[in-house]
Amino acid sequence: MRNYLKYGWAVVLLLLVFSSCKKSFSDLYVNTNRPTSVPPYLLFNGVLNTMLDAPGGQIDRTNQYQVQNNSYFGNNQYTFGAGDNYYTTLTSVADMETSAIVTTGAAAVNPYEALGKFFRAYFFTKMSLEMGDLPLTNALVGTSNLKPAYDPQKTVFKTVLLWLDSANTDLTALIAKKDNSLQSDIYLGNSLTAWQKVVNTFRLRVLIHLSKKVTSDPDLQVAQQFMAVVSDPVKYPIMQSSKDNLQYAWIYPTNSYPLNPSGFANGALNNSTSTYVGLLTSLQDPRVFVTTDPAPGLVTAGGSPTAFSSFKGADPGAAMADLSSQNGGGVLSVINRWRYYNTYTGEPTIIIGYPEMCFNIAEAINRGWITTGPLGNSEAYYTAGIQASMASYGIPLTGTMAAYSLPQGVSVAGPYVVSSVNVDYATYYGQPTVSYHGDDDTGLTQILQQRYIALYLHSGLEPYFTWRRTGVPAFSSGPGTGNSGRIALRYQYWAVDKSANTSNYQAALVQYGGVDDINGKMWILQ
Repeated sequence: MRNYLKYGWAVVLLLLVFSSCKKSFSDLYVNTNRPTSVPPYLLFNGVLNTMLDAPGGQIDRTNQYQVQNNSYFGNNQYTFGAGDNYYTTLTSVADMETSAIVTTGAAAVNPYEALGKFFRAYFFTKMSLEMGDLPLTNALVGTSNLKPAYDPQKTVFKTVLLWLDSANTDLTALIAKKDNSLQSDIYLGNSLTAWQKVVNTFRLRVLIHLSKKVTSDPDLQVAQQFMAVVSDPVKYPIMQSSKDNLQYAWIYPTNSYPLNPSGFANGALNNSTSTYVGLLTSLQDPRVFVTTDPAPGLVTAGGSPTAFSSFKGADPGAAMADLSSQNGGGVLSVINRWRYYNTYTGEPTIIIGYPEMCFNIAEAINRGWITTGPLGNSEAYYTAGIQASMASYGIPLTGTMAAYSLPQGVSVAGPYVVSSVNVDYATYYGQPTVSYHGDDDTGLTQILQQRYIALYLHSGLEPYFTWRRTGVPAFSSGPGTGNSGRIALRYQYWAVDKSANTSNYQAALVQYGGVDDINGKMWILQ
């Protein structure tokens, strides 16, 4: 009996061994605690964060809002290297779209798919404005094509406009169905209605970038597309106020505003520019009291902290030694420390905003693309943009406001000098330099100047792109800007394409004489 039991247990053990051997190594290796897929809302959240261009760095110098005054920490030169590479982010966009269907069972048209088209338009537009032609049609296909050809910039923008129109169509359908499946939206609270306004407002920005192509490339139908959007707010809803802004809110301590008390010492290494401050003071613009500190040396010499003559910007074209000397002498203004360095949350950083949209529509009317919009004529949009910008700084239409300035040598904790400033919008607007001149070249310059003022520390490289397209405002150049006294017109391509996609990289450079020339004039500027 004992032998039978012994043999029986032996058989059982053999069966267990053989059955376990049937499992493959990969089966045994599976970690059941490790996720095998990523939900679309997590990918969505990551893409949203990538849209941000934070203030306080090189972009502010490229836009000629700030200058560096110490060569040890940087410079003000327009010697551009490679532009932004968003292909990894675009891969996440594609994965997000796939995940929405595979992991959640969403229909082919869903919020992640619709916004995926917008994200493609947004990131390809940014890269193309920086560099020109780009791999698009044959890009993002994985190992099936590791050497994609560069699409002409015109093709990039035609594709972008198609994506934006399609995104609007899809969002209209989703809103009608009351779809509420979008999650993890850090910008607009998962509101598809709000996103639709952003999509169409961004489309107006893209069309404005194509202002040189209205007559030379009629197949793009730039003016016609602009009219279609503005004239039909039911089909193409756009932003109605600054409440519709797509903007990044800074949260302490997880995402602190880049300009904050901890980095206050770095603030002394930068000055506000003559390009920006000079424009504000020439227009007697009260926004200078909010964004800029008066030059401390001019105040101690008897100037009032609320006198426009006490504000002086640094020349971006000046040699670094001159900037350092002038800053040390206290005769140059710096960014307003009360607004920008006094807290860890600062101000929300606008990515796509209402004031800019108003100026874009004003420009389109000025150029004759359209005759009017829901708000009225070009002057109506011009004034709406100015007032929305001023409101964002807490400047009243009439009354008084407090202006804060920090004396030289005082820490960011203060005490600050608090001054009362009388403000009257009617008086401001009544100046010949501000009052809209009409739909002519002077009026266009006024629109572009106010657009530049409104975009201060917002919307990435938009101010630079607008200068490059229009020449407004006049950017300063000289020894300090390098590049033989020129403002560069484009960023270079990525080094990886030079070695891994050589033939297509070289083909894209033919238009620049075979050189990855930062002074080359891309198609959109011709």
